[in-house]
This record gives sequence, structure tokens and C-alpha cells, in this order.
Amino acid sequence: MIKRIYIFSLMMFLVSTQTFAQVRFGIKAGFNLANMTDKDKNGTYSNDYMMKEGFLLGVTAEYPISNNFSFEPGLLYSSKGFTKPEYKAGVGGHTVDEPEIKITSNYLEIPFNAIYKINLGGVKVLMNAGPYLAYAISGKLKANKVWFGINEDQTERKLKIGNQATDDFRALDYGLNAGAGVEIKKITVGLQYCLGLANIAPSNDISYTLNNKVISFSLSYKFGNKSDRKFRHK
Repeated sequence: MIKRIYIFSLMMFLVSTQTFAQVRFGIKAGFNLANMTDKDKNGTYSNDYMMKEGFLLGVTAEYPISNNFSFEPGLLYSSKGFTKPEYKAGVGGHTVDEPEIKITSNYLEIPFNAIYKINLGGVKVLMNAGPYLAYAISGKLKANKVWFGINEDQTERKLKIGNQATDDFRALDYGLNAGAGVEIKKITVGLQYCLGLANIAPSNDISYTLNNKVISFSLSYKFGNKSDRKFRHK
């Protein structure tokens, strides 16, 4: 069912590119600062988690609604995750020694952003917001030293993605985007915050939740119609 929803959304993005004559296609690249919220009924465990660097790369299609409003879906490859710092402490007469852990999760993501533009002459200030749908395709857990949570002689392993209790993450993610940017001719520089609303924890404990959160910095280049072309109703 999850795969069908994702495939349907992807098909809608690809097919809809033929429905507007003034569509502006683009390419987008940038980097992410990703983290996660990790908590259950007993507390939040991610207070000391640190952001992890990642990247994003993909294509967009901007459909004008008016001179100020447009709708922009996209198809992006986005790297998320978090870093858990090294931990050492004495607990019950024993020493707890956990290494630094870096989690990398790679997604195919479809954002559906509405964009409002303020024309300041040769520069346009943009504000955008909208939902996104993402599907995890791969991932990796890496430690800075040998750790029992991986293997006795390894410091990294692939993430297990699925719906079983023994998996690391569920594949489906969705949430909300909000951001701003500056457009000069065909180039756009943007800053966006992505808040994951899907609980990607595969645990059967409904109180345990894992949610992605990402700050993205991007650079886009738009092909096709000029950005200052007057919108014309047919």
C-alpha cells in the first residue's frame, strides 16, 4: 500500500508536467543539516543528538497560478539522519561506553510547495510552504569504533528498512516544508525547514516515536520561460 501511494504521487508529478504551457523546469542541489526527534512516554532521548551533514539533488517543475503565486512539485534525492555523540558514564558500578554514532538515511522525496513571490525589481523574494512525501531507499549506521550494536569486528552496517520490530526505520516519511529564498533571473537561493510528521519507528510500542527534521540550503536553476514574464490566462 505504501509503495502504491508513493508510485502514484510520482506518476502524478511526471504526467502533470504536460498540463501547463508556462511550466518552468529546474534542477536543484544543496546540502542538509539533519536531525531526529527520538522519544517515548518516559522522555526524549534526542536532546543531545547533533545535526548531520547531508545533501539533496533533483529536479523541479514550477507551474504559475498568477504573477505572484506558483505551485512547484519536485523529485529529490535527499540524505537525512543524525549524529549521536560518544557517551561514557558509570551506571550501577559499571562503565557504560558507547561510541559516536552517525545515522545516514537516503530518501526519494516529492515536495509539493506553494510559492509566493514579492517582486523587488531585478530580485524576487520567495516564501514557500507545503507537504512532502518521501520513501527511504537505503541507509547506513557508522560508529567511530567497534560496538556491540553492529558486529564484534565492524564499525558500520547497512540500515534495515521495513515494518518489522527488528528493523531500524520504516520506509515511508511525510511532513511539512516551510522556507524562503531569493530569485535572480533563473537562479534561486533557498533556505527551508522540513518537519517530519510520520513516525518512522518500526516498534510496536505506539508511545515510541522517531521523526525526521531537516534544514536545507539549496541552489536552483530554472529553464524555460523567463521569471519576469507576465502571467496570461488562456
